[in-house]
Amino acid sequence: MNGMPRDITKQHITDSFNILSRKYQLDKITVNMIVEAAGISKATFYRHFLDKYDVMNYNYKRALDEIFARNACKSWNELFLNILTFIEKDVDRVKHAFLYLGANSYEQYVFDYSFNRMKEKCIEKRGVELGDDEIYTAKLIIYGCVYAVKDWVFSKKRITKQALALQIDNAIPDKYKALL
Repeated sequence: MNGMPRDITKQHITDSFNILSRKYQLDKITVNMIVEAAGISKATFYRHFLDKYDVMNYNYKRALDEIFARNACKSWNELFLNILTFIEKDVDRVKHAFLYLGANSYEQYVFDYSFNRMKEKCIEKRGVELGDDEIYTAKLIIYGCVYAVKDWVFSKKRITKQALALQIDNAIPDKYKALL
């Protein structure tokens, strides 16, 4: 990995982690396992990530950032179709990520990062931050979305991603739909 550009090395570490996380739950994965799978030193790992949770969370951050970067979410329906498509491609890895409920949980990171993206979109669209009276509604929307997606991931009789995206879109008040 020496001499590889930073982004390529970071992606290689993430890919190696993802291979492990398809087989093992997060509490069974160690940094040693990741560096061995990636063929890198611990120093290289720590130049790119704080810990294994940081790698796990980077997956979601990267996916959401890519969706927004290619402007693939002109509506909540489109946003969730893209997110669910991302999840569907690697559902076992996402299940294992959601199973960990301790400090640095994937669930909490997904909420925090999604809520921060919503706040950024609010500033971008309206030129002002969410008001105090809007913050709890926005949090409720994001929590609801995270739990709906988590339930979908674990459901044995899963509805289609199109049906879930539409249900989420229908549940969001128009005032908040305008933020995308």
